Amino acid sequence: MVGDSTVAAGGERRPGRLLAALVLRRWALRRWALWRLPRRGRICYLVVVDALAVAAVVLAALRYPPLTAMLAPFALLVAGMLVSAELARPVERHREDTLLGPGVDTPWVFAGVLVLRPGLAVALVALSALHQWFRVRRRPVYRQVFGAAATALAGLVAGAFLTATGVRPLGEALDARTVLLLTVAGLVFLAVNAALVTGADGPRRPREAAPGHVFDAAMTAFGLPLAWAAGAAPLLVPLLAGATVVLHRGGSGGGRRDHVTLDPGTGVLTAASWRGAAEARLDRLGGPGRGAAVLLLDLDHFRLLNDRYGVRVGDAVLRAVAGALRDEVRAADLVGRSGGEEFAVLLPGTGRFDALAIAERIRLRIASTLVALKASGDGPQFVGVTVSIGVAGCPADGVLADALRAAEGALLRAKAAGRNRTIGAEPAS
Repeated sequence: MVGDSTVAAGGERRPGRLLAALVLRRWALRRWALWRLPRRGRICYLVVVDALAVAAVVLAALRYPPLTAMLAPFALLVAGMLVSAELARPVERHREDTLLGPGVDTPWVFAGVLVLRPGLAVALVALSALHQWFRVRRRPVYRQVFGAAATALAGLVAGAFLTATGVRPLGEALDARTVLLLTVAGLVFLAVNAALVTGADGPRRPREAAPGHVFDAAMTAFGLPLAWAAGAAPLLVPLLAGATVVLHRGGSGGGRRDHVTLDPGTGVLTAASWRGAAEARLDRLGGPGRGAAVLLLDLDHFRLLNDRYGVRVGDAVLRAVAGALRDEVRAADLVGRSGGEEFAVLLPGTGRFDALAIAERIRLRIASTLVALKASGDGPQFVGVTVSIGVAGCPADGVLADALRAAEGALLRAKAAGRNRTIGAEPAS
């Protein structure tokens, strides 16, 4: 009887529990950061790419199911990827983002594309994304999923190219044709991924993007010897893994940051170093209500000042503005130079209202900052400059690039409204 009454009670409560679960799930879906993106077209694009990746992976896995003989190379690649990723984790946490999401995992992912069936190759991509999420950097879920989807689609297209050309990278000898086709497959892998990511984020400036392109190409090229070693010489895989980590840590990570951290002309962070440090700072914030604000500053009519008084005076004005910025922000805030006469500031843990107040204080301070000129009988002895500022909030689960775009839009409105003013971006609905 006790058992019967318990079952009956459970049966009566089940519809209520199911309804509550559905309501909570729907409420959780509405809270996703994806739906708060300012452009609906971008939301649709991200969703379409994710759905296309899922469909392509399912179809490819059904058409080319995994083979038992591939389990050993797969396990070797997984182990090598996770070990090397752990060893390179300190660098990966602060590495500037490139078009290829896997970073130091790229050689292992591309090696999987070369030697594994599609299902196992995509499994490498998924494991890489999970490791990045739990051990490296936690980006918004939609961004992490899109990065994995773009990499998976790029791998599937490159794999289809290899299948169509009949290339076998694990052959006893690699003739010139095979090497050429493997190189083309690597270029296809890079190009498809770059096209998908650019479709979501827009094109990057060539000078800023060039180091990232070189890094992605080098990591992809390293996948060729890894693919060969995984099948023909497994004992070489640990040696190649160690070489990958050493090159990654010494060349593309900390070594490069050490000598480009500060801009020599102003003493603030360079554009690349500021962006990397800002993203790392946002990753460390975490938690609801612990977002940040971004300020973009553009000196008004700076080129005219440069033309009239010369480059030396212009450089002195930039140094004075940078000094005023450092004086007006906190030690935890990040100040960087984002262009010729542009600066960027990250204000961690700052809401929109406070950010606007800080920006206005900075604007007034810069407007009152003067640089001395050589004594002259018919000209001013001091010169100054005003600044236009765009302000945007960046939630803890948001993307820095979105906040920068919003701040840039506000900055353009400040310029159009007459310059020498502060304008805040409209909060995302």
